[in-house]
Amino acid sequence: MPNDVVSRRPLRARRGRSGALAVVLALAALVVPLVAAPVATAETAPGSPAPSGDRPLWVLPESGNMLAAFNRTEYNEQDGTPQQVASPDAPARQALQFTLEGGDTRTEVEPRVPQEREGDVQYYTYVAKLADDFPTDANTWQLLLQWHHQGDSGSPPVALQARGNRLMLAAEGEDLQDLGPLRGGDRIEVTMRIAFSRDPSRGAVDVWRGADHVLSAYRPEGGTLLDEANYMKVGLYRDDGIDEDGRLWLEDLRIGPTLASVRSPATASTAAPVEDETTAAPGSSSSSSGSLTWAAGALLVLVGGAAVLAMTRRRARR
Repeated sequence: MPNDVVSRRPLRARRGRSGALAVVLALAALVVPLVAAPVATAETAPGSPAPSGDRPLWVLPESGNMLAAFNRTEYNEQDGTPQQVASPDAPARQALQFTLEGGDTRTEVEPRVPQEREGDVQYYTYVAKLADDFPTDANTWQLLLQWHHQGDSGSPPVALQARGNRLMLAAEGEDLQDLGPLRGGDRIEVTMRIAFSRDPSRGAVDVWRGADHVLSAYRPEGGTLLDEANYMKVGLYRDDGIDEDGRLWLEDLRIGPTLASVRSPATASTAAPVEDETTAAPGSSSSSSGSLTWAAGALLVLVGGAAVLAMTRRRARR
């Protein structure tokens, strides 16, 4: 009957619109939480406790044979063999003592950790005590910590130096970044975040002294990798033109995937470093969250557009 056909058309339209709206609402319920929810990352939020997965990859042993945790070579110890002794600051703790006489160049060891490669991001805590007569005033290079490239020649892409009564970060021996004053007898407490890359736009270094973020998102012109990998060395390596003896005690060294994972009990008396918006973070949660937001928003628009198109076609067929 004609009256029956006419009377059913509004009902079909209402059902079509209701069905499309239900689809849109259902998909929105799935998409909106993805847009609003924070993205989990390996970083630890400032002030929050370390999650259970925040464990260091490598820690300087507090007792036993400390040197067993390092790779050692005659080349690295050509001018001095490190000695395990009582820490001068805390006699109950053990430390590694590195000593060079005037004119000597190298006494170093290598932590037994995997080499750093393209895309790796690692955190480091270094705690050392300088002898009272340590020649911090020498206006030339003295490396305390370095990440050396595979090649035999050239200066390392990242190194921590004592020079001109300042603590410095050096890139390939140049482009010195001032990390603050340094004198004989000082205790150095440094935490570092290094993103390793041959791409200068991605290779970056952050440094904290205690809780002070003294170097933010520094990007060396040559990157933080010069070839396929870096390996880490710690001790004392310096210009042989330095006539004074040099001695320091390594009290703690930690390597890990997050800032919380390298928190040292040796620095418990000082405020802990925290990451902020100035910390270099390639592939950080903010960029990931932004990408996800755009993708989710685009999906919602497509779904809504498809629903409107479907309703328009239904009306055109009536």
